[in-house]
Amino acid sequence: MQRKTKVWAALSILICGAWSAEAVVNIQHLGAGARSAALGNSFVAVADNGDALFSNPAGLSQISKHQVAYTNVSLLFGGIEGDDLGQHLFSYAQPLGGRMGWGVGYERIGSDLMSENGAFFGLSYKAGERLRFGLTGKYLFWSVGDIPPDNGRADPLSNSSKGGIGLDLGMLWKSPFQGAVVGLQVVNLLKPNVASKKGAVNLPSDAGQVPMDLHVGVAEHFGVSLVSVEWVMRDLGGEATDKRLVVGGETKLVEGLMVRAGGSKAFETDGSGAVNAGLGYQWKKMWLDYSYHIPLELTETNGAHRFSLAYEF
Repeated sequence: MQRKTKVWAALSILICGAWSAEAVVNIQHLGAGARSAALGNSFVAVADNGDALFSNPAGLSQISKHQVAYTNVSLLFGGIEGDDLGQHLFSYAQPLGGRMGWGVGYERIGSDLMSENGAFFGLSYKAGERLRFGLTGKYLFWSVGDIPPDNGRADPLSNSSKGGIGLDLGMLWKSPFQGAVVGLQVVNLLKPNVASKKGAVNLPSDAGQVPMDLHVGVAEHFGVSLVSVEWVMRDLGGEATDKRLVVGGETKLVEGLMVRAGGSKAFETDGSGAVNAGLGYQWKKMWLDYSYHIPLELTETNGAHRFSLAYEF
């Protein structure tokens, strides 16, 4: 019972952001589709499929056909006993004329009791042969179901929800250096505030504010292989900005079969990192991708398995 109570308290803080900006989880930190996740989420300079909606909206104008995708993630760490913890992501993207592309998506992470959610709309414009711009508007919100009373006292967050509007900006530039592509994304430019004031006492004005992040990367193809490097600064302008280097790569083994790997290293006093790996298979107009992610500081969680299914038409 004590362990269950602690988990409830932890999830309440993580999902609801009721007490501090640092307590808010940015669902985009967990990755989108299995391909980008297998690359360690080093995808800002790649952004060539529906994941561009989440990783760099400038890439939506690279898509030449309609694409629909679904991702399911099995989060192999303990949640609330008897509650189902996981992540689900849907996306749709298509070209719009000769120079534009757009996409919509929905993401949910959490359990039957508590969840974080995001609804996304992205638009991209090709400004020339080398330069693309994009933006994603989104509504980020959390919701909590019926929390049983504690010693007869009702939880103020029971059956409640709160959200805010966010904006991401992206850019892709094809450099003259061997075709290497440079990507940039500013995440949560508006720093939406999703704090609930129900039951709060002396709540700071920035409590529940989703931090702004900066992603800068370079990607280059070498025949049937791809290498991508990305520099990430989380909570940009905050007191404890997290700086992270992410590296990923993929190569074709045989026709239709790809193998991928990636990893990240955080440059902090208590620096941490993660290791990623995965496979991808294309059959006609369908893609099946798989990735495995393990945070090195939380190896006891057994990591997460991510499966994506996409169809092009």
